[in-house]
Amino acid sequence: MKGKYADLFTNEIIHETTYPPFKNMIMHTLDNKDINFQIRFTHVSVPFEGLEPPHSHDFDQIMLWVPCTDDLTAYDAETELHLGEEGEKYIINRTTALFLPAGLIHCPIRHTRVGTPFFFVNAPMTPEYGLKVDGKEAGFIDLKIIPQNKD
Repeated sequence: MKGKYADLFTNEIIHETTYPPFKNMIMHTLDNKDINFQIRFTHVSVPFEGLEPPHSHDFDQIMLWVPCTDDLTAYDAETELHLGEEGEKYIINRTTALFLPAGLIHCPIRHTRVGTPFFFVNAPMTPEYGLKVDGKEAGFIDLKIIPQNKD
């Protein structure tokens, strides 16, 4: 891409995923470490359970469940998400946004029914994604870039 603002665009946004059975996810992390934001899209088309155990983060996070339809109210799927130390279960069965404050334990996450594919969007408010399990650092998750065809 050429032009005065070409440096504001990137196509290197397809990464490995932590969510089987999918091959990849759309993810963008800004190189500027002073900007605390990432965005990750997983296209969910079949039921599956996430691999992450109950964990927390040192940063806030926003999660979204959005149908892949013309009508954004036509959500037809169910996700089970557990929150807090007690693992309180919540069922997401319509277009939803969730604010997860820093320190709130969450997961497991199970996408139990998919009538219509949807995007599961995770927007961590951090330049680096790490997690804590049982209050201890469990490491940084580095999802490698998958090269795109250059047609």
